[in-house]
Amino acid sequence: MTSDPKGPTREGWGRALGEVAPYVGIGLTLAVTVLLGLGVGYWMDGRLGTRPLFFLLGGTAGLVAALVYFFRTVSSLKR
Repeated sequence: MTSDPKGPTREGWGRALGEVAPYVGIGLTLAVTVLLGLGVGYWMDGRLGTRPLFFLLGGTAGLVAALVYFFRTVSSLKR
């Protein structure tokens, strides 16, 4: 494939996507982890009738897990 002076090459896009993919994965993992914690807490509150106790605990646990994952992943990306 020849290089087109008018725009980026296919290899350039591939390299850029490869470099940004870990950061997109981090964001998605953070959101899913917190939402999963909130969802489990909401479900437990519905089953046990303890609103909003487990909702708040689940959200806190999800946030802590997301932050631990974030710091571990960012520290491994720096190496």
